[in-house]
This record gives sequence, C-alpha cells and structure tokens, in this order.
Amino acid sequence: MKVYTLGGYEEVGRNMTAVEVEGEVVIFDMGYDMEEVVNSEGQIDEMTTNQTLETGAIPEDEQLLDKNVVAIVIGHGHLDHVGAIPKLAGAYDNAPIYATPYTMKIIERMIDDDRKNISNDMITVQKGEETDLTDNLSLEFAHVNHSIPDATLSLLDTPEGYVVYGNDMKIDQSPIIEETTDVERLKEVGEEGVTLMVPGTTRVDSDGRARSEKSVEVELKDVLDSCYQAGGAVIASTFSSQISRLNSLIDANNGRRKIAFVGRSLKEYVKSAEELGLIDTSNIEVVSYFNECDDVMSKVDDNKEDWLVVATGNQGEPGAQMDKISSGTYGFNFEKGDHVIFSSKVIPTPVNEANRHTLEKKMKERGVRIYKGIHTTGHAHREDHRDFIKFLDPENIVPSHGHIQKLGSYVELAREEGYTLEEDIFISENGREIQIN
Repeated sequence: MKVYTLGGYEEVGRNMTAVEVEGEVVIFDMGYDMEEVVNSEGQIDEMTTNQTLETGAIPEDEQLLDKNVVAIVIGHGHLDHVGAIPKLAGAYDNAPIYATPYTMKIIERMIDDDRKNISNDMITVQKGEETDLTDNLSLEFAHVNHSIPDATLSLLDTPEGYVVYGNDMKIDQSPIIEETTDVERLKEVGEEGVTLMVPGTTRVDSDGRARSEKSVEVELKDVLDSCYQAGGAVIASTFSSQISRLNSLIDANNGRRKIAFVGRSLKEYVKSAEELGLIDTSNIEVVSYFNECDDVMSKVDDNKEDWLVVATGNQGEPGAQMDKISSGTYGFNFEKGDHVIFSSKVIPTPVNEANRHTLEKKMKERGVRIYKGIHTTGHAHREDHRDFIKFLDPENIVPSHGHIQKLGSYVELAREEGYTLEEDIFISENGREIQIN
C-alpha cells in the first residue's frame, strides 16, 4: 500500500490524499487552501487550472497523472475539501466522484459555478451503504459529527485491510440535526482490521473534548434574550455551512423577530440543506444580490427591533456582507447599542486575524456591542482523537490537515498509545510518498 500526501500536510486546508493498492488509486478530497483563495487577486472560479496552481490555492497532483485512478472520494462539503474539484477532477475523468447527498449538491453547485467541463460520473452514496469501486475495492461512508451536515469517515475496504480517511470529525454527544458519531460501526471496523488511518489534526492541541452543539444553542438563546431585552439591531454571523447553528438561531428567536439571511454562500448552503429537509426557511428572507441585500437592510434600518439578521463574513473578509454592513454600503447604519453576535471563531491565519480586527474596529467606533466566540469547533480535541485511535485501532497512522506543529502534537498523542514515529506513524509533507508495509 502506498500513500500520496498531496495537500494538507504543511497547512490547514488544501486537503488531498491518495492511496494505491495493487495498482489502483483512490483519491480522498480535493480542497482549496482558503488563505490563498482570499489572497488571490482574481476570482478562483474564473481561473484556469494552471493559473490556480500558480497561486498555491490547490494541491499539486503531478504524482498521480500517470496512475490508474479509479475513484475520487469526498468526505464532506467544506471548500478546503471540495474546492479544487472543478480544477483537478477532469484529469481523472474515468474516476467517478463519490459523496453523500448534501456533499454532492455542494460539488455539483461548485462545478456549475466554475463552468469547467467535468465529465466524471457523480455517484451519491448514503451513509452505511457499501459500494464497490472495483473488483478489489469497496467504499462505505460512516457517520461522524462535524460542523456541516453529512460529514463522514471514508472506509475503504482493500485486500490489505481498511483505509480510514477522516480528516474532519468529532464525537458530539448532543448534536442538533443529526445523530451522534456512529461509534459502534467504528469499533466493528477496528475489529475487522484497519491498516491505515488518516485523521485531521486541526484541534489536536486543544485539551479535553470538543463541546457539543447543544451547549452552543443554550448559550445563543441566553445572548439573544439579553440583546432583545436591551433593544436595538441584532446581527449574527456564523459559517454558512453550519446548518445546525442556523437552526439554533431560528429556534432561539422563537418567532419574536423577522429573520433575514444575507449573503451568497448562506443562500447556496441553505438551499441545498432545505432540499434535504435539514432546515426550513419558508418564513425567512434569504437574499444574495446587491439590490436584494440593500432592500432588506434598509427595512432593518427602519425597524431595527423587528429583525434578526444573519450575515456572511464572520472572518471579516473584505467585500463580504458583515464588511458591507459595517461600512454603510447598504441603507443601514449601526448605532450605539446595536448588537453583533459572532457565532464562530477566527480561523488563525494572519490574513483572517487582520481582517477581523478591522471589522471589529469599525463596529466599535459606532458603539456596537460585540459578542464573540459563541461557538464550538467541528474538529476533534485531544481526547476525542484518543477515542478514535482506540475505536479503530489502526496499524498505521498518517496525520493530516495541519502544519508541522499540529502534526507533531498528534504524534505525541499517538506515542502515548504505543505508536513509533516513522515505524507506524508518519509525519508527512506535501508531495511525499509513503510505503505502508
């Protein structure tokens, strides 16, 4: 068995890993490096593949171009896992793309937006179903908790044992719209024999366990109740793919104010979620075009205490809705005593931190009351990771989705569980090939 670590091994994002067994290659994920996307001078969806490669926003996949790639497997729908599909998948047009229903809707939308000629078959697979990729390889998606619906562990059954590709996962004992991670299935796979596990390391250096989505729902209601009691405009911002969090905001509002969702990514993620019955926006104004946003925000400005606004741009990205609202781009102006709730964390990159600082500075100058960090991560903390190791009992581990410090933190944890560096756990880098014996 060979492992090709193509992206996500020197950064958080740009995820892409491939596994070769008996001459057949399966690719797991094709993602963006989100910081490079933000830094890019042009619109990524208007660039050619080569232009995008030059920005560093997508993985370099030259190692695979002469290989027998039989499948592209996508574990969930975040852009750092699916964003490069329109650029790279066409080189493997004989390899179908496999994903769960919600993830597949996101992939299809991205391909349409990018306007590239992608001819790969699109095969939707339900969680818990086993699908034959070839005569030797089969795939199952196991349910795990994350911060987006339909997140999975990809279970690749091979003649040399299971390959478990996780990357983003946690165990939430009190989720909002889905069940708890399917621990029993993971234990069964562990007993059957896992040759290789590829976990994400994004929060491995955080102690304890990631807190539940339910606990955030309780905190959101408390904050929203206090804001409504104090009066003034209330604007919340979270990640557009966080459908559980959007449901929590709707429930916490409990019909007290009209709700508007403002922003393109919110509209797109919510539309896909509504088609699968994961959210109900029938009584919500969902807008994305400039004139629509301007109209809604003007109505909010006229009657601030009648509305709860949920807007994109929680990282402070220039040109996103929170930036436009705070800059007075629309017919809305913040006043002293208005409220902004950030149900998110700043992704820790210099660009994001600078953008968010600028956004908060503009709001504070207007006297806005800011509530930060009402959030939980979708990524396993240290003790969650220990559980995944114990449940799956993998013979080998290649940690991913992090820079060297995070990969190193995972190795420290794995050593506590009996693994040895470069014998059965490997710190990799982008472009490396690892032989698993």
